[in-house]
Amino acid sequence: MPAAVHVHLQLRIVGDDGTVFTDSEILRLEKSDHRLEAVGLSIGESKTLQNCLQHHIVTAQAAAFVSRHRCCPACGRQLCSKGKYPIVFRTVFGNVTLSSPRFHRCGCHPADSQTFSPLTELFTEHTAPELLYLETRWGSLVSFGLTAALLKDVLPVAGTTNPETVRQHLHKVADRHEADLDGEPASLVESGPAAGQASPVPREAVLVGIDGGYLRNWHDKRKKFEVIVGKSMAEDRDDRYFGLVRSQDAAPERRFCEVLRRQGLPADQPVTVLTDGGDSVRALVGDLPAGSEHVLD
Repeated sequence: MPAAVHVHLQLRIVGDDGTVFTDSEILRLEKSDHRLEAVGLSIGESKTLQNCLQHHIVTAQAAAFVSRHRCCPACGRQLCSKGKYPIVFRTVFGNVTLSSPRFHRCGCHPADSQTFSPLTELFTEHTAPELLYLETRWGSLVSFGLTAALLKDVLPVAGTTNPETVRQHLHKVADRHEADLDGEPASLVESGPAAGQASPVPREAVLVGIDGGYLRNWHDKRKKFEVIVGKSMAEDRDDRYFGLVRSQDAAPERRFCEVLRRQGLPADQPVTVLTDGGDSVRALVGDLPAGSEHVLD
């Protein structure tokens, strides 16, 4: 009979004050050692391990946060409980269901409400930022369906993850980025150099290539839209890419400015822009800072 390796994984989570939140076995495996495919963790076993770890860690963190808010910050008296309700925190390593307690506020000082739930301060969003990052990053490179399938293949995400969920989360992140652009100047010229900002580098050190093309619905050829994509290359900096649909983008010039800003370039940085001379592409770059050059490619 083939021999087997027995693996017992223990997890112990201790708070700063010595409180033990978890001290138990989280996974028990029996692995044979006579076949190559049995060596190491399988994908399924790794998903189980990640999911178990995530559940215990998030639960312990939530319990520690609630414990710190269990007493009145003014007089130190322990607050009375008014029950609890479940909340779900969606993460890269699966959904974690938590019990969110509600406390009565202390009468020693006035307050806007009679009760409060401490975990609403911690869980301002119910989807982990890392899950949003992966959904947004992969969803911008491949279809939403492939993104959902890829997440399920390699990570213990919730079984409810589907293309529509990925689409909604990607649009949510996109809306946040759009809001960040609202306060940005419409062109590089208007912004001007900020106090203490680095001096511009030579124009030749920053090269921006921009091109456009039309996408057409082959079932209804009257429906089409123009996509503009570009790449900014600057010495000693990471390349930056951008893309937009002019008919749908409310601030295309600001997006171009944001690309340069994220490369750490000053607002009055002269650049060399390569385009095919099309009107829509030329309109995107707008008025360039002094010393810039527009080259027909």
